[in-house]
Amino acid sequence: MCPRLLGPGTGICVAALAKGILALDKHTAYFNILGALPQAGCAICRLAHTVELHYIRDVLYSRTTDVKTRAELRSARGFCRPHAQQLDAIGHALDVSIIYQDILMTLKEALEQPSSRQVASRRGRAQLVDALSVQRECPACIHRAELEAVYVETFLDHMADPEFVDRVRNADPLCLTHLLQAIEQGPSSERFQVLRDIQLAHWEQLIAELGEFVRKNDHRFHNEVIGKEGDAWIRAIDAIFGTLRF
Repeated sequence: MCPRLLGPGTGICVAALAKGILALDKHTAYFNILGALPQAGCAICRLAHTVELHYIRDVLYSRTTDVKTRAELRSARGFCRPHAQQLDAIGHALDVSIIYQDILMTLKEALEQPSSRQVASRRGRAQLVDALSVQRECPACIHRAELEAVYVETFLDHMADPEFVDRVRNADPLCLTHLLQAIEQGPSSERFQVLRDIQLAHWEQLIAELGEFVRKNDHRFHNEVIGKEGDAWIRAIDAIFGTLRF
């Protein structure tokens, strides 16, 4: 087992961070998954969220002046909307200022370059729009996708392990996005059958709980106490769109 997790609910092994923010071997990924499974929601969502947070922190704390990183951020016009929204929570205003000053200077130069006559033509407008637009995918999204793939592959690798399968069965289900990623990775027929059986069991239980919640909201049964099914609607959203509660 991982000797120490980064913090409650993170599912991230401290040893993984010592290897560098971009490194994740399957051994570490396995123990990170074990740490995430008891938490609410899709375990891969939780791990991917932690991965992107640590990536952004790493950029802000140690790579603000790195030439390659700055070039990537200029081309991406910074972070995408969801990741940019995390900057306020993370803080480090000085490094955010340095990064976005650089990006704004790049945009300013692109906007100043064409003449008014050039922009009057359809071709000129298209060239200006292209020059101002995002040139590459958000670096945090790229990093998340790379490590997400490692986690999904590791998850599938252990679907033949009865102890691991029991942990998955007792945890919240994979969200639809990560279920699709798991299927796309081409698991063996045995592993797919185990994965499908677990997912179907989770969905059947959730469908039943949603039905019970609807029933108890009928005026004929309003005196019945609402139990576990009370938050089934939240878990249903998580099951489709991915976990947002961290």
